Amino acid sequence: MSTSDPTYQSRRSGAARSQGLTYKQLTSRRFVRPLHGVVRPAATSGDPLDLRLSDATALLGPTNALGGWAALRVQGNTWFDGVDRGAGEREILVHCLPGSQLRPRRGITPTRSDLLPDEIDHLENYAVATMARAAYDEMRLAVNVREAVVALDMAVSSTSGVAHTTIERVGRVVRSHHKTRGIVQARQALELGSNRSASPWETRTRLVAELDAGIEGLRVNAPVFDELGRLLGVADLLDVEAGLIIESDGSMHREAERHAEDNRREEGFERVGAIVSRVSSLDHADRYGLAARLVDAYRHAQRLPRPRWQLEPPAWWATWPPAQRWQ
Repeated sequence: MSTSDPTYQSRRSGAARSQGLTYKQLTSRRFVRPLHGVVRPAATSGDPLDLRLSDATALLGPTNALGGWAALRVQGNTWFDGVDRGAGEREILVHCLPGSQLRPRRGITPTRSDLLPDEIDHLENYAVATMARAAYDEMRLAVNVREAVVALDMAVSSTSGVAHTTIERVGRVVRSHHKTRGIVQARQALELGSNRSASPWETRTRLVAELDAGIEGLRVNAPVFDELGRLLGVADLLDVEAGLIIESDGSMHREAERHAEDNRREEGFERVGAIVSRVSSLDHADRYGLAARLVDAYRHAQRLPRPRWQLEPPAWWATWPPAQRWQ
């Protein structure tokens, strides 16, 4: 989303007036007022999320910076879409530096929490919190520790092809703040994060396996090969010692093409003797039942001979273009 894109023309009312538009024009049907003090041409079309962000950035003055999920989104991390798990719209966090007069508006939450100079970046004509700082705010304001880990994992994901920061950078931000609301939760989440998670549901499944089922040391998105060095697939979660693979299905209804691909991968894993346990988002409605099922799968895998797999990538893997995201 770019506020310089002519498709998105949200402006402060005062700025629109200074550009020659009259009060009569701005109060006509040609314009809408999505936020107090912001106007946008009524004929503007586009993605509702981009319009929301355009409206919010129109409010930003020299003493404001976009924060939280919105800052991550405008910097290219599309995992952050401003929607909570209940499909409700989340408010947009705006940092207020000394001198800011920004007041709360519908959908906008001003915050005066400390924003250090090295936690600010600039995009075109407005400021944003760095991705690491935005991830920290998402972590500390999450509804619980597990969702804080989801926020961290998606902010640092190196396997999903979106713009991201690193766990090290987020850690530096966390350590630079003290006595801030939610900082204890952010510290706890930092200890549980992974930069290899490829989806929120994958992270949630990993946390159930580790925290509830007690399956430690899981590899995340690990390539698995047969004895001849042929790729069987990239396992979402892999317990090397037990020979257990846990596959996470994010959506309730998988598309046919993806379903076929998952089946082929699962058959390959099972051919070399691995036990595969598949988890859907629906399974998370009964977290403890899911944990019990994973414990059963783990114990079953332990009783079987070790899989005939190869986990050390063969030489061709390092130069195969599709493998780059999994390196």
